[in-house]
Amino acid sequence: MNRLASPRSTGRVCLLLLCLSTPLAGASGEQARMRSDAPVAELLDRMSEALRALSYEGTLVYLHDNQLETLHLIHRVAAGHTQERLVALSGPVRALSRDSRRVNCTMRDGYGISVRSAGGGGGLIDTNGIDPERLGEHYRVERLGRGRVAGRDTEVIGIIPRDALRYGYRFHIDRATALPLKSDLIDRSEQALEQLMFATVTFHPDDGTEPEAAPQGVREAPVTEPPPQWRFVDQPTGFELVTHHRIPQDDGGELEHFLFTDRLSAYSIYVERTATPGLEGATNIGAVHAAGAWRAGYQITAVGEVPVATVEAAVAGVRRHAED
Repeated sequence: MNRLASPRSTGRVCLLLLCLSTPLAGASGEQARMRSDAPVAELLDRMSEALRALSYEGTLVYLHDNQLETLHLIHRVAAGHTQERLVALSGPVRALSRDSRRVNCTMRDGYGISVRSAGGGGGLIDTNGIDPERLGEHYRVERLGRGRVAGRDTEVIGIIPRDALRYGYRFHIDRATALPLKSDLIDRSEQALEQLMFATVTFHPDDGTEPEAAPQGVREAPVTEPPPQWRFVDQPTGFELVTHHRIPQDDGGELEHFLFTDRLSAYSIYVERTATPGLEGATNIGAVHAAGAWRAGYQITAVGEVPVATVEAAVAGVRRHAED
C-alpha cells in the first residue's frame, strides 16, 4: 500500500490541526468528581459536555506513524462563544485558530487556509452523539480501570470493535472535570494506532454564561436514501448512509458526496464523472485509509478513519443503475 505523496501529507497536517481543535471545545471550572460506580453512559455524556464547555490550555503530545508531535492548545469559552488556538511546538511552524464563525490554519512558509466553521463534532477526540446502547452490536463499551495522565486521576473507558471493519477508542477521562486527557485510536486487539495526550493542562474559571449549544452530529443523523441513479450493495456491515450532497466543481462538473456511519466510525464515498482516472487501489496516511476505482467514466473514491478493508468494500459496492 502506497503512502500519500508529500503535498497530500502537508495538507493532512492542517486537517489534523482542524480535527484536534474542533472536538477539544471546551463545564467550566472543576466539576464534582465522578463517582467510581457511575454508568459508562453517564461518563461519556459528561465527557461530551466537558469538551464543549470547558476553558483550559495545555500542551498535547500526538503520536502517529512512529512520529511524535507536540502542540499547545488554548481553549476559551467567553460570553457563550468558543475561541481556540492550536500551535505546533515541534517541526515546521503551524498554527490554527477557531471561533464560532471561521477556522484559520497557517501552514509552513506562511501558506494559509480559511474555512467557515462547521461547529462541534468530528476529530480525534469526538464524543458527541456516542450512545453505548446503539453501539452494542459492533462494539464493546466497558470500563478498563483507572489511570493517571498529566498528574491527574482518570477513569478509563474502552469502545472496542468486535470485528476488523472499524476502529475504536480508549478514553482517559479526568475524574475532576470529565475532560478526556488522553485518547487512543485502537483496533479490535486494543492496540493503539494513534495517541493524543495532554502532558500539562490548566483549567480557567468560566464567565458564568452558557456555552453554545452542541449541533447535531453525524452519529445522530437519520438514515437517508441514495439518489435514484446510485445504489450501494454489500457495504461494510453496520454502516448506513446518513448524508448525501452535491459539490459544484470549478470546471462546471459536480462531485457527489455520500457519508456512511455505524454511529461511531464513518467513511465518505465521492463520485465524480471524469474522463481521467484518479486513485486506483488503496493508500493511507496513518489510520486514514482511501480506496479508489474508475468505472464507466466515473471516479469512485472512499476515505475514512477506518481499516483499508472497509474502504475497499465501500468502493466495490457502488453501483450506477445505468450499468445494470
